Amino acid sequence: MKKNILTFCLIFFVGFIFCNSSSFSLTTDVAYYPKSENLPKTSDSWFSPTVGLYSGIEARVVGEYSYKIPTPFGTNPLVSGNNVELIAAIELSPVTFSPIFSVSFTPIAFLNFTASAKVGTGWEIFGISGMGEFVSPQEGFTVSKPFDNFFYEYKFSSLFQFDLGVVIPGDWNHVVMQATYDVIYTGLTNSKTTEPWWWQNGGENFTGWNYYSNIIIGYQMPLILQTVGFQFEFSGYYDSLKLNPNYDKWNKDFCKICINPVAILKFNEKHALTIQTSFASRRGFSAKQGEAATKYDLEYTGREWYFNRIAFSYSINF
Repeated sequence: MKKNILTFCLIFFVGFIFCNSSSFSLTTDVAYYPKSENLPKTSDSWFSPTVGLYSGIEARVVGEYSYKIPTPFGTNPLVSGNNVELIAAIELSPVTFSPIFSVSFTPIAFLNFTASAKVGTGWEIFGISGMGEFVSPQEGFTVSKPFDNFFYEYKFSSLFQFDLGVVIPGDWNHVVMQATYDVIYTGLTNSKTTEPWWWQNGGENFTGWNYYSNIIIGYQMPLILQTVGFQFEFSGYYDSLKLNPNYDKWNKDFCKICINPVAILKFNEKHALTIQTSFASRRGFSAKQGEAATKYDLEYTGREWYFNRIAFSYSINF
């Protein structure tokens, strides 16, 4: 651990000496969740209506400082802007605290590769738990004390992006597409590798390799309403066979899918607001949860769609 910390410090020190530009940004995210319940059915796919106005609110603030080291391969526009970006960030929510370090490399204008490490701890406030260990499907999770337990994440990301406006110049020709694929290893230090754990007021987390894919298709305009589009998200676990076999009926290989209409208001070069609504899928079961605290002992029967949330993200670049 000490060697890893020294390596990060060395990288950021070298970057500070040779960096061409640095920037600081502050992003505030707030999400509102209406209430919906699992409907026991046996079909392949169905939609669960909203049954209440309130299920929860999430909030976090992320401060990010980065410096960019130019690494041009030539004067060609595709490679002249190549760079290595070193990023340090702090993520703070009402129930968690997480430092994040990442290194990003752009070898060509439409490609980017990133490696990052994140560690965090959590606590409980007003009955909301930031971090917890699993007891049983009937009892649920116990709250972990801050700094007695730690969340950790290693992530390797690839990004492809395309803008029609580069091929056909014009203010109204910016049809954009961005696709990312992340390979992620997550864990909780005191949790068993075969059992779920709790992080940021959410369960269904397991120690091991998982994936996240994000596809955005949008249209950019020379207006305050800069971008409108759709975001498609896919996430799941690679090594689900390592999980407790008691959860086989729960469908450990389930891929969560989210379809999110997105609008971005860009007020100027420093201030932007992203508005997102989300329709998501989750496991559907043949029976209700009943008195049990979790759904891990239920039998999966199909994919249930529901209205997930409305989210706002305000970003300030200094």
